[in-house]
Amino acid sequence: MLTKMPVVKQKYARSSISKSQIELLELVYKYRFVSRLLVADSLGIKPENGLFRRLEVLVKYEYLGKRFDKRLKLAGVPAAYYLTPKGLRALQAIPGHEYITEAIIKGSYRDKSVGQDFITHTLGVYQYTNTLKRQYSGLRVFTRREISQYEYFPSQLPDAVLSLPTDNPKQPKRFFFDLVSDTMPRSALDRRIANYCEFFDEGGWDVTGSPLPIILLLCEWSAAEKRISRDIRLQLNRSDMEELAVYTSTTSALGNPAGELVVWTSVEDTDELTDLSSIS
Repeated sequence: MLTKMPVVKQKYARSSISKSQIELLELVYKYRFVSRLLVADSLGIKPENGLFRRLEVLVKYEYLGKRFDKRLKLAGVPAAYYLTPKGLRALQAIPGHEYITEAIIKGSYRDKSVGQDFITHTLGVYQYTNTLKRQYSGLRVFTRREISQYEYFPSQLPDAVLSLPTDNPKQPKRFFFDLVSDTMPRSALDRRIANYCEFFDEGGWDVTGSPLPIILLLCEWSAAEKRISRDIRLQLNRSDMEELAVYTSTTSALGNPAGELVVWTSVEDTDELTDLSSIS
């Protein structure tokens, strides 16, 4: 008598990833945590244009992890995607991705448990640098992950470095961009500015052969912006780094529907507004 063979369920794993999937993984690597809407904005596509399925496929095959708290859904907090160690190793194996070190892969294990405040901050940096890219043609954004491989940056890295083209193609205008959230302790911002001052004063930037970058601080509220401007002005005077240009703005001003560019103010002259291309 013929017996029926038992059905054995097999778990298949993909042996390779496509070019479009690599593009997604690279984008997630750049920002560390991403949301579907922000990725769609970067790619210039509609978020409902199959992007959710593409991300979820990468989650299914464990190239991406997903952080989503249902309790925060009503508050509009989106699901956040991040690269798993498997996803990082997949990128590392592709020529041209040697900058993904074992230290980065080891550190990525923390992403599945890092606090929500850190994720929210990271998504905020992504959101507002995207806004700046729409406002300024040719603006390039280098995230903390990208600049960490270079030695000519201070020990406390900015959230992002921005590079804006000028009339001189060999000398773009550079900015250190930091998002100052309401949860950031005042002492933490003081230490960051002090670290910048010490780094520049000791010649850490000299190797680049370019002018000092302009510091951009994006605050969540105008009241915080005024306090921060006052504190930093005093700090610059004490450190003999008056030549370091620091400009501030608020998230509401930067994200205004009209796309107004003249939203930045110097801590040395808080009554005058300017745009990034006009700052010297």
